[in-house]
Amino acid sequence: MASESRLEGNVFVNGLLRMLSITLPSDTVKNDNVTSGADIDADKLEHQHAIEYQQADGSDVVAATVPIHIVRGVSGMIVDIEVVCQHSPSGGDLAFTVDLQKANEGSPVLTTVLTGVITIDSTISEYEVEPGTINLANLAAGDTLALVIAVSGSTGSQGQGLIVTTTIREDAE
Repeated sequence: MASESRLEGNVFVNGLLRMLSITLPSDTVKNDNVTSGADIDADKLEHQHAIEYQQADGSDVVAATVPIHIVRGVSGMIVDIEVVCQHSPSGGDLAFTVDLQKANEGSPVLTTVLTGVITIDSTISEYEVEPGTINLANLAAGDTLALVIAVSGSTGSQGQGLIVTTTIREDAE
């Protein structure tokens, strides 16, 4: 068994330092310590995805349930969701809502992850970013995220040009 040696104070090595192993204190290696050419394998990183869904400008926003992402990392979290309408509903009671929902792997049941749907109606300005409030942020491998767009009202002009951006992070290991 090797004996333990202890050095007090700063140590400078002007050359190559070779070790069989090293134990670093937690919170020691920061983003600034990793060089831009570090070539770290993707499976050792946290991945951030900005997932975008659109309905084209020039056509009314329509109801839809659209799967947008399957979680591939072992775990993750929903960071945010934002909705923009290029041309908001006007001149009546037409409106639409956007909900972000999640189904666990192997389950056909979608459930909301928001505290409430994001409503776009005539009170929202064109190109005004409307954020959602995330209630259930945690994700697991195999979870599916879906957007649920619902339309309502009967008078006026419906919104056109819907953009939804959902940002998530996934841990590879």
